[in-house]
Amino acid sequence: MSKPPPLTANQRLRLQGYLDGMPRLGPETVHIDITNACNLDCVTCWNYAPGLASPKDMAWKALRMGAPAFHRILAEVAASGAERIILSGGGEPFTHPDIHDFIAAVKARELALTVITNGTLCDFPTLAELGVDQLLVNMSSASAESYVAYHPNQPPETFAQLLDGIASIQGRIGVNLVQVINAINAAELPAMVDLAHQVGARLSCKLGDTPPGTEACALSKEQRKALLYRDIPAARKQAKALDVRHNLEAFAAQLAGSRNGDAPPPCFAGYLYSRVFVDGRIFFCCEHIDVGHMNAGPFEPQWRGPAYQALRQRLAAGQGFPGCARCGKHDMNYTAARQLAAMDAAAP
Repeated sequence: MSKPPPLTANQRLRLQGYLDGMPRLGPETVHIDITNACNLDCVTCWNYAPGLASPKDMAWKALRMGAPAFHRILAEVAASGAERIILSGGGEPFTHPDIHDFIAAVKARELALTVITNGTLCDFPTLAELGVDQLLVNMSSASAESYVAYHPNQPPETFAQLLDGIASIQGRIGVNLVQVINAINAAELPAMVDLAHQVGARLSCKLGDTPPGTEACALSKEQRKALLYRDIPAARKQAKALDVRHNLEAFAAQLAGSRNGDAPPPCFAGYLYSRVFVDGRIFFCCEHIDVGHMNAGPFEPQWRGPAYQALRQRLAAGQGFPGCARCGKHDMNYTAARQLAAMDAAAP
């Protein structure tokens, strides 16, 4: 990971809020889940993996945010000072029939927009026309063989079709190829750099979860060692030669921390990020820690309210949650910690 760019005034205010223990602004990013439906069955997914010990029921999978609720939530989080919206879901956001209207509504407010997707249902040219800023496309593979192994209900042709679609928007939408590293694809890290270069994307690696029932996908000790001491250094060198942007430094820190049982980086979620679930619940982070509900009143008073503040204080005191060990916002926290260190170093 390269040196962070200079901080904006709002980034400084949010980091100062972290130091003060009370937010000075609304969240930089609000993540809105619009549907739980999905068309894939990724083998380490907490919601759709074929081998889950406790599968989600059909009522949960059918949850979908209605248009009136979405537009009200969007208006309230925008009024709080949010600068970026993430659209995703417990499933695939492009299964929602109103997804293009939701995208247009976000861009009409001149907010940055990221969509987290598996890419298989994307109309890539339309997304470029609508002004989507960034797509996080979950590939979790660098070959058709590993793609099918990780997405069992897909044919090998899907892999090539995805790459063609991503390549078609090169220079129009920023794309992160998300690689969930697990036992299936661990040996492909250098090939993942080549793949990102091929389609003009950024490489974004994360340590794969292993929900109960999917433990066979966990990295072995030998795979972890090979990644840390051979493949990640080689991939970083290769990325530099090909001018591929990446998060390999943060991924190495995540992998090493998980291996050694170290505490995760300081948590900035209560100052930079919030998540609204498909049913209106407000989550502190990707761990689905409840801090409110959109039906309980406007977003901003809840963001500054006692439930949120109690969680900020708990985490500042080092009292995390079980899910912190597999933090879904690791990259955000890693970058913010570096920014804070640079801000402190520059202080008179």
